[in-house]
Amino acid sequence: MDGFFSVFDMLAWFPENISTFGQELDSLFAIIYWVSVAIFFLTFGVLGYFLVKYRYSPDRRGYNYHGNNVVEITWTVLPTLLFAAIGLYSDDIWERTKYSKRVPTADVEILVLGKQYGWVFLYPGADGAFGRNAHNDRTARSLMSASNPFGRDTADPAGFDDVVTENQFVVPVNANVVMRGSSIDVLHSFFLPHARVKQDVVPGTWMTIWYNLFKTGKYELACAELCGGGHYGMRAEYEVMSRTDYDKWLDARNAEVKAARTPQPAPAATADTAAVASLR
Repeated sequence: MDGFFSVFDMLAWFPENISTFGQELDSLFAIIYWVSVAIFFLTFGVLGYFLVKYRYSPDRRGYNYHGNNVVEITWTVLPTLLFAAIGLYSDDIWERTKYSKRVPTADVEILVLGKQYGWVFLYPGADGAFGRNAHNDRTARSLMSASNPFGRDTADPAGFDDVVTENQFVVPVNANVVMRGSSIDVLHSFFLPHARVKQDVVPGTWMTIWYNLFKTGKYELACAELCGGGHYGMRAEYEVMSRTDYDKWLDARNAEVKAARTPQPAPAATADTAAVASLR
């Protein structure tokens, strides 16, 4: 019997949960799912009963029926109470995952931009602070372009060590990760199925996204909003690392950024041996 009912357990079809608040969201989904199943069978059961009970018969005469106030009030009040109960039950988890005032102190802060058709990420450098960009200074939005999607001020020394990645990002395990998301073209949806995170990112504004993941590994980021002809390919990979490995990864990226900004010495001039030989 358990095996029979397990077929109807939609949670078994979900990706593995790796988020600290994922279990609560899954439980909320399960409640709404089973309430919907019960209502479905109740509604269509009653419909089937009346279809059989009042099927056509040549001996039955039709008559006018002007409704029943008790029935009208019942099917208005019961759904209202049901939706209010679900709303009250889900209020706390909704606030903790969506309200800016409930976002915990960030252990890691990352900026993310959606674009047709990919994702770009910006990490603060070794100094732990972002340089001037379109997120922390709205006037810098005029600097945004295809080659400078975050509107970074290249003259701001605080941003010289900031790290940019595309279609892949890394976060540490057991850490509060706070991301600020936006879009440079159309509406996209930042969706981490394993982390139970889904947030629309909207052009012209920055949405706050946060999560804490308790399992290391590689997982998928997808766009969950139809955003154009290439929507199907708008996916990326993210990796959850131990804190030690994450620090090593970030140090390596910082070193790459620093090396790219360091002027390279001019190659030493080589003697023209052919010309010297011709003078002999």
